[in-house]
Amino acid sequence: MQPATAAGGLLILISVATLSFAAYALLRGGKGQRGGLGPISERGIHVIAGIRMLLIGIVSLVAGVYLLLG
Repeated sequence: MQPATAAGGLLILISVATLSFAAYALLRGGKGQRGGLGPISERGIHVIAGIRMLLIGIVSLVAGVYLLLG
């Protein structure tokens, strides 16, 4: 197995995990919880984190596919 293929496979696994955490944070995270960071509610914190994880997951998926096909 070539190093690029192994790295591509690892990036795809990372992206699947990241995208699943992002979906959970966006759909379920922070509902029914009180607290937060000042003006940002707990739900708002989960939305910000979910969007950030979603972007990282998409970049990892694209990079993994590029390494596998390249």
